[in-house]
This record gives sequence, C-alpha cells and structure tokens, in this order.
Amino acid sequence: MRSIRFNGFTSISSGIKENNEMISAISDNIMSPLGLTTEENLRAVRAGRTALMKHEDVYGARLQESVVGSFFEELPAIEGYTAFEALCIRSVECALQGKDIDVSSKSCVFIVSTTKGNIWSSPADSAKKVAMYFGNEVHPIVVSTACTSGVSAQLTAWRLLSAKKFDTAVIVGCDVQSEFIVSGFQSFKALSDEQCRPFDKERKGLNAGEAAATLVLSSKVKGEWQMLGGSIHNDANHISGPSRTAEGSWRCLEDMKRLTDAEDLAMVSVHGTGTLYNDEMESLALHRAGLDRLPVSALKGYYGHTMGAAGLLETILSMHALDEGIILPSKGYTEPGTTYGVNLSQTERQACGKTFIKLLSGFGGVNAAVAWTKAEAGNCGELQANRSKWEKVAEVRLGSSDNLKEIYKTAIGNYPKFYKMDTLAQLGFVGTELLLQKAGAEAESETTAIVMANHSASLKNDKDYQATISDKENYFPSPALFVYTLPNIVTGEIAIRQHINGETAFYVLPSEEELDVLIEATGMNPSVKTMIAGWVECVATDDYTAHLRLLKRE
Repeated sequence: MRSIRFNGFTSISSGIKENNEMISAISDNIMSPLGLTTEENLRAVRAGRTALMKHEDVYGARLQESVVGSFFEELPAIEGYTAFEALCIRSVECALQGKDIDVSSKSCVFIVSTTKGNIWSSPADSAKKVAMYFGNEVHPIVVSTACTSGVSAQLTAWRLLSAKKFDTAVIVGCDVQSEFIVSGFQSFKALSDEQCRPFDKERKGLNAGEAAATLVLSSKVKGEWQMLGGSIHNDANHISGPSRTAEGSWRCLEDMKRLTDAEDLAMVSVHGTGTLYNDEMESLALHRAGLDRLPVSALKGYYGHTMGAAGLLETILSMHALDEGIILPSKGYTEPGTTYGVNLSQTERQACGKTFIKLLSGFGGVNAAVAWTKAEAGNCGELQANRSKWEKVAEVRLGSSDNLKEIYKTAIGNYPKFYKMDTLAQLGFVGTELLLQKAGAEAESETTAIVMANHSASLKNDKDYQATISDKENYFPSPALFVYTLPNIVTGEIAIRQHINGETAFYVLPSEEELDVLIEATGMNPSVKTMIAGWVECVATDDYTAHLRLLKRE
C-alpha cells in the first residue's frame, strides 16, 4: 500500500477498495449474568428472564456476583488481571473457541470499547494486557465515547479493515460496575429504584448493568452478517443531556437509511435506557426519520445499561434474533410513555427482513449508529471518497507552561462556561480556539469532525471524583465532577462551542503516534471536509500537553 506524507501527516492515497467486498462478523460472544455464551443469553432473553435484581438500594445486574466468581476459579491462567481485564479476556476466549482465527497475527487489531475501564489505570494499559494475553503485539485501540463506545468501536474496526490496515479486528466491550459508577448516576438522579422500563409511561430511570461482549470482524473470511457502515453525529447541545430536537440521533438514522434497503429493514435496536429524556429523544429521532412504524428493539430491561458493552451486546443479540426470524420483546414496556409512538412489543414478533440498525447516544452529545445485513450488499458508501488528500491548515501546541485561564482571558474571553470545565476540556477548548484563530477559519457545522486522544483517559478527574465519595462522613458525589470522568466530554465541549454536528471521537492510545491511523480512518467518511485532530493529555491540573491540527480535504 503506497502512502504520501505531507506536513507531518501520512494519508493513504491508494489501495482503498471501491468494490463490493464486505466486512463480515465471523464470531461473537456475550458474557452476562444470563449466560456465558451468546446462545445462553439468547435463550434466556427469549424465555423472558432478566439479570436485573436489587443490590442494596438500587436495581442492577452484577456479573461478578452471579457466575464469574466460580468461573474464574477454573481459569488460574488469568490470575493477576483486574476484573475488567479478566472479563475482556474470557469473552474473547469464548468467542474464539472452536474457531480457526489467528489473533496473534500482525494483521489483527484488538479494539476495546469501554466507558470507564479500570478507573485507576489507563484503559490503554489494560487493552495492551488483553491483547498480549493472546500473543498480539499490535498496539490496541480503546474507544471511549461514553455510552456509544460499542457502536463507535464497530465503525472504527470497519474502517480499519476496509482500508486494508488489518484483516481481522477483535472488538471487546466491557465495563465493571462499582460505587464510582453507581454514585455518579445517582448524582444525576438517573437510577431507578425498580427494574427499568424503557419507553414506558411509568419509567423512572436506568439500571446499571455489567457484561462483556466480543465481536470478531474479518475482511478475508465471509460471514453471514456483513456491516454496511456507520455514522456518528454530535448534538452540539449539552454535555450531559439529550438533545430536545434529537439532532444527532436523527442525523445518524438518516445516514443509515441511505445505506440500507428500506424493504429489507427489519428493525432498529435503540438505546432505550429507561430515563425520561433519552427515551423521549429517541422517539423523536425515529419520528423525524420516518421510522415510527418500523419495529423497535429495546433490551435494557434484561441487562440494564452495560455501558461499554451495550453497543456490542445489543448488536450481537439482534443478529442472532434475526437469524431465528424474530424480534425480541422489550421487557418492562407496557404502556406508551413518549410523545411520539415507538413500535415496541411485550411479546416476541416475527421479523420481516434481514437488515437492522443499531443506535446509541451518550454524554458529550455523541450519537452513533451502524447497519448490518445478511443480504448481499451493494455499494460500500463511505469508502468512495477516500482517495482525496488532506492538507494541514494550522497547528497548535500547548504545555504546562501555558496558562489556560490567561489564554482564555486574553484570546477568547466570551464563553463563561469555560470556568466550569475540567482541565482536560479547557485544554482542548483553548487549543481549538487558537487553532481556528490561527487558520482564520470557522468550523462548518455538518462537515467538521473532531478526533482526539490521549493515554491517561480521565485519570485525574477519576481521582478527584473518588475523593467526593471516599469519606462517608463527607459524602457528596457531584454530577459536575462525574461527567468529566468521561474523557470524550472534551469533544462535546468543543462541538457545543463551535456548533459542530459532525463526527466526534475520543480514543485512548499508547502514544500520539497511533492517532494518525485513526485520523485517516475518519477521513473515509465523505461528509467530513475538515478535521480538528488533537492529542490532549492531562496528568494533573498543572501537568498537561496538547498538539492540535486543523486538516482540510483538498
């Protein structure tokens, strides 16, 4: 594959497929309190079982307290790994069992989807341990885009395989529930004191769930399910609340409609958290996209919100349900509770079609969707626009010696919300402002993408938030602090300020060097004309560095 270098950034100029070759799902696994295999989970859901139960004063699903403890005892080889790492490893092992897949090859990449990972260490380090367990020395990629991580990870894998960077991608999604997570959701008053009821009139909030899920994709082996593509859009509205106009979700659905055959579209698998505003927003998105009558699947009444695993778990179950010719019922739903009707059912229904859309949304204003089909695919859509070159228009570097607040006062000064941001968000915010000022440009709402990464994720903020819940006599979990424990909030703050409804992504990587391939992958989306790409690392309030670039398609 030939590549050219310009202004310090490498862009592939040839070797991108323009034919009907597809990216296939060749293996999968779901590990949850309902079972340790996909088949066990599908049977449990079809039988109407739920993993949700009361834990102290909240409902949720705890994998470790049900089946994993004894399961781990049988596998001493994974001792020394954290619960998060061990769950990832076990799910991947189950997905690979009985399959002839060489995941140690340099043509295979591991992609970890997680919202919080281990809390106390970088998820990039955990991802490396997981990959190395299987003998894979390729630098793994962590996708951390709040609740959309599992869908965004699928799109990342699809792009990398389509660009022939790799032949195989092992995507594993996982999050481990803890007091850290539960108290954070409680601070937002988002948790229900009973089993969650997505889209129902009496819904009270979400349940925190725990699971691991793995999906293996290949560009060389043809599987029954092929991925048609995906879409990511930001609401540019609020970092912790859904858009009242469903802007991002609606745009994602419109993109997916262009990739799919309407006659073969069987359903939309939605986020369906059971919270008041999320479900209302999704009903509006479906209405605006003209998909009101299409069957909808909402699965969190069985598992709760499994965060980094949700996008993968719900995609895999959707595939296997459609293999059986059915659409799974939505547990907890009895009476419509959203302004616009959603075609949910309490009972199993026959499916018409073999194509579906998986839709998610999350903090930071991010929304993501992917489309899958069993039918022979037509055009690969996004890949056609990848031959163009990219020009670096401007570049900005910041370090600990640069006082962010002083820069804000002297160079910006008209956005008081700046003072509410954490240091990581301030770093990205100031860097982007300086970048656009230097270029004498404004971000285009629909055609600008924001791609950022670091190595530490949000470890500084994690420690700050943990301090608010460690002392039981001074227990004050703060939603303002908790939301910034999600590293992708920096992209949300920038999107709001610059009115960007395009793609936003955040990755946790071993080093800045690995960011270029993900910038390249984002450029495969033909609607992206400009990219704000940056490495934004914040180790402490007075220890940070940023390197941002403004890139434009020639």
